[in-house]
Amino acid sequence: MRKIEELKTIIANEFASAYKAYDLNVVCKKYGIMPDEGLDPMKSKRIYVGNGLNKMQDDEIWKLARLIVKEFESKELIKEMEPFLGDSELAFSFVTRKRIIDYVSASGNMEGDMPLDEFLSTIWNMEEVIDIFTGVTVGQEIVTAVKTENSMTYRTLLSKRLEIKYLPDEMFSEFLECLVLPEVREGEGQERYVQGINAIIKEDGYELYTDTVISGAPRFRVGKKRVTEVDLKNLIFAPLGQKPDIVIDNSISNELKLVGNTDNCLLYNFESNADGLLWNTLIKWWESIDEEKKIDSEMKLYNRLKESLDSDIEKVFFRTYYSYYRHPVKKDVPALVPQVFLHYDPRSKYQRNGQVVYSHQRMDFLMLLPDGVQLVFELDGQQHYSENGKAVPRLYAEMVKDDRDLRLKGYEVYRFGGYEFSNEKNSKQMIRTFFDSLFKKYSIKL
Repeated sequence: MRKIEELKTIIANEFASAYKAYDLNVVCKKYGIMPDEGLDPMKSKRIYVGNGLNKMQDDEIWKLARLIVKEFESKELIKEMEPFLGDSELAFSFVTRKRIIDYVSASGNMEGDMPLDEFLSTIWNMEEVIDIFTGVTVGQEIVTAVKTENSMTYRTLLSKRLEIKYLPDEMFSEFLECLVLPEVREGEGQERYVQGINAIIKEDGYELYTDTVISGAPRFRVGKKRVTEVDLKNLIFAPLGQKPDIVIDNSISNELKLVGNTDNCLLYNFESNADGLLWNTLIKWWESIDEEKKIDSEMKLYNRLKESLDSDIEKVFFRTYYSYYRHPVKKDVPALVPQVFLHYDPRSKYQRNGQVVYSHQRMDFLMLLPDGVQLVFELDGQQHYSENGKAVPRLYAEMVKDDRDLRLKGYEVYRFGGYEFSNEKNSKQMIRTFFDSLFKKYSIKL
């Protein structure tokens, strides 16, 4: 009972300080607070709001408290509400915020290549005068304490002076983004900071991701971690011409089976709780099914996959990836899997009287990264958008729709135009640059 009364007092004080008296009637109605009609907010805003709060049920007070913590974005309010709500309503928990303080403090160079006061001014007002007699500003006071006199540590600055723990989520995100600005740190230093921060905030479902790249320097934003919750079961890929003959071997456990000419297509069954697919994992699987048991299983698998490729640009894409990342040092790279059936209809268009269930059943390439990241790579020759050498809007519209459907199912789709492969030397460099950027985006270390 005491907690509810204290909570009411905090809410009434917050409304009284946040709004003008003539706005309170409308604002209170918006939040379901209904003071007596005879009360005048002009006389006392706190009494006016408190009267309405006293009419609400306890569970309504708790619900209102959780709501305004999110909407008001006030450091002072978050601090006051901590004993009542903890950090349950914050996107970034207090534990995460403490870990960020620990990480930044341990680095010893939070501001990187920027002057400390300039770095802090990207978020806080460092020009505020704190001594009217000397004219000393907040920024000058902090720089003197941290840099000149060494009387304040980074940990004290972050935890006590700036109170990172109680920042509204949006402001906390801005702070994380500022830590990895290219003006603050570049190259390996920036990459190391991004990886360090992501290792912490991933527990709350967030990540720093590349938003833009200017003059080769990436700028990062904080966003929801792009993870697809998916239980990997089967992978059907690399058909040699004829459509595979697939049957359901066990409908309860979703087990598929190839029948007929089983050499025509490959079927890979994932281990339970698999997270991504590496090239070495695929090689070990190939060794287990290869009846001839040749010594160089990797090369035999590589050649078998290459056989399934339909066009020269697909072969360039496939060959460049593995030659660049796998050789001469045999790094365990994410598997680039060709000709993957993401959709499958066993019947032909004619068997369905001209009706099409899936307009695009097979993807050019698929890559499965850790944390459920699923990437589709499509290489667009003329057949994707034209017939008899003429552009066909219908084909382009179908392609765009397929992309939308894939994204809604959790796949990220990257398309390459056939023109990008008109010069093989340039296309190889383009492919390498693309995968370098892709792996940096997802913190894949090779």
